[in-house]
Amino acid sequence: MSRGSTSPRSVIVLGAGLTGLAAADLLASEGVRVTVLEREDHPGGLAATVKQGAFHFDLGPHRYHTTKPELLDLVRELLPDGLLLKERISRIRLMDRYFRYPLALGDVLKRMPPHRGAAMMLSYLGERLRNVVSPRREDDFEGWVVRRFGRRLYDIYFGPYTEKLWGIPPAKLSADWASQRITVPGLTGLIRETLFPSTEKVRSLVSTFHYPKGGIGRISEALAARVVAHGGRVLCGTEPRAITRTGDGFRVEVAGNPLEADGLVSTIPVDRYVELLGGLVPEAAHRSAETLSFRAVVFVALRLRNRVEAGDHWIYASEDDYLFNRLSIPENFDSDVSPEGSQVVFEFSCQVGDGIWTGSTDILRSAVEGGIRLGLFVREDVLESTVVKASHAYPVYDLGYASRSSTVLDALDALEGSVTCGRQGLFRYNNMDHSIEMGRCAALEHLGTGTVRERFTWTSDTWADG
Repeated sequence: MSRGSTSPRSVIVLGAGLTGLAAADLLASEGVRVTVLEREDHPGGLAATVKQGAFHFDLGPHRYHTTKPELLDLVRELLPDGLLLKERISRIRLMDRYFRYPLALGDVLKRMPPHRGAAMMLSYLGERLRNVVSPRREDDFEGWVVRRFGRRLYDIYFGPYTEKLWGIPPAKLSADWASQRITVPGLTGLIRETLFPSTEKVRSLVSTFHYPKGGIGRISEALAARVVAHGGRVLCGTEPRAITRTGDGFRVEVAGNPLEADGLVSTIPVDRYVELLGGLVPEAAHRSAETLSFRAVVFVALRLRNRVEAGDHWIYASEDDYLFNRLSIPENFDSDVSPEGSQVVFEFSCQVGDGIWTGSTDILRSAVEGGIRLGLFVREDVLESTVVKASHAYPVYDLGYASRSSTVLDALDALEGSVTCGRQGLFRYNNMDHSIEMGRCAALEHLGTGTVRERFTWTSDTWADG
């Protein structure tokens, strides 16, 4: 990520998600002329709140948590009417039983039928002994998980859920995904908790979070409003068609009049950004970008006559009996989003163009029947439904993705005046606070106070969900 020796007078930001808006906010506050381009008709990206008639829901469960006080203070400043503080409640549905999330082997052993629990413990201990003699390879997701949890638990939960989420066999998925998102138990503590369970409530690493009243999209809406207040522009429903050089700056082709600026910040999918840049980046970057893929998600929201009694913020459904892989209950984040009744939002992972994406698969029926089977509501409760699609929800960490994405990002680093960041721009699965921080780091890079890579902490713990 490179920039010129002087700060730009004008910057075009591609994408009005949290990262793009955070970059635009800081740049505009420093007097830079900022124009934000957003393909959708609203800001927020995946951190948006849908408001359609009586529907009022987020695109999946979002929670704001951070270890950095300045990032929490920023959101509090944006939303002076306050943030709700919530205690996370989430579970996994497996074999018609509920298990605590994040999945803990001790909890599984206690809740499973005795013969299954015994088989899991033997599998776990056997894998530990095997690793002393001949450690299992762990460069892929399957090997990483089996080595730490045993084959039985992998076959029952980790393997099926992961393949449903990503659409590829876990053996073809990088171990990076596992190392960033799965907490590994210690053997001594595991056995102690299994044989002599504690009466105290078990807390996960991040058990509390902040949530804006009115929906997670209020953060992006507030950032967009502040950009405009500082003289910037946020143009929704505007998609770039090509990017070329104009001397030391850039020309972005859009419908109507083209736009020009000294610098760029891109938070759009990195493969699309490379495509827009054309000959401004090497052919090797184009070839590598074409191999990177994103997982899509289709959201089906049901509006219900009565309140859902379950207190979960979200529930995972790992088994093939449920076509969806996760659901969330908006009223458990903010009880005021539905004055009457409630909503349940189901997430169907898919690829653009498959049956789930096109609608040839009856996902509405799957959502209704799945919610009934989970005991959340009865058929007579369902009043109406709506569907929202997101084509670039998750970067797919398939084997070899790291070297291929590095080829792309290294090429973009060499493009003077351009900074790429965010989940889609860096091909990194990150959290909301990371998105805001990276956006601000991108702005600082343009302002001449270090690069994103210099300012951001790039460790495995950075990306961990907790």
